[in-house]
Amino acid sequence: MNRFWWWVVEPVSRLLEQDEQEAVLGDVVESCQNGPGALLDVLDVVIRRQARLWMGWRPWLILFGLTLPLGMLLSILSRQTSDGSAVYLWMYASNWDAALTQNPGFWHLFAETAVSVFISYLTLACLSWTGGFVLGSLSRAMSALNSILLCLILFFGEIVGAPSYSAFLHRRLFADLHVPDSNAAVFAVSFYRVVLPVIVQILLVAIPALWGYQIAMGMGKLRRVVSAGIWATAIATLAVVCIPEVGLWFFMAMHIFHISAPVGIWAGIRALQYLRPLEFWPIVFLIAHAITQRGMRRARA
Repeated sequence: MNRFWWWVVEPVSRLLEQDEQEAVLGDVVESCQNGPGALLDVLDVVIRRQARLWMGWRPWLILFGLTLPLGMLLSILSRQTSDGSAVYLWMYASNWDAALTQNPGFWHLFAETAVSVFISYLTLACLSWTGGFVLGSLSRAMSALNSILLCLILFFGEIVGAPSYSAFLHRRLFADLHVPDSNAAVFAVSFYRVVLPVIVQILLVAIPALWGYQIAMGMGKLRRVVSAGIWATAIATLAVVCIPEVGLWFFMAMHIFHISAPVGIWAGIRALQYLRPLEFWPIVFLIAHAITQRGMRRARA
């Protein structure tokens, strides 16, 4: 089997668990089959293993209970972050005036804007990493397939889900006000309307999510206390993000169906702002993980 077919067969074999992948690739090498024959053999094993997994309830629960909602949530947050930063990028990039650089106040405002945009991007990347980490921790037996499904859901969310969600919210919240879109000039530019959301989705959602997924897959079993602490932090982080979105939907339900809110619900949602620093826990975790890995390598040496 030549190098080209090996490049085709090897990624397909990653849909198997590591031990089984090594055994299948070893059989392929020993059998000396041609490229198409080796690919068909590997596909046969992959299909049979995946079919066996999907006969149970657990993969479907993970798909509809976590992967699908997570992918759509990250796509919506990505579009909101992209649209929010597009306004500032348009203000500075598309309306640059060299005369303003002579004004100290301009640089003060520019620094504040840059920090605000950076924090919004960093927050999105950390949330995506957290989502990928949680998904990877729950689906070790379906590692490669779930990462593919997550990418497909993110693609669908970027193309269909997030734009439809934004349009629906705009109709529900502002349809009766007849307020003109103050950012129409920004999104009339195709870069801010089409290109920037895709860049943000790839760089700040897909890549961090897959990174967190791979970290979770490679960690193996941890001590119960450490595992519980990591899980509690990750779930709290996702709750900090999800609950305000649920609150927005509850607000719309109140407006549409004329119902009253339970006492204290809005105070509880506002109190979540004190948990916002949890969104950046992946930074601390990755630093600790890198230090631990470095120490283990030194111990082996």
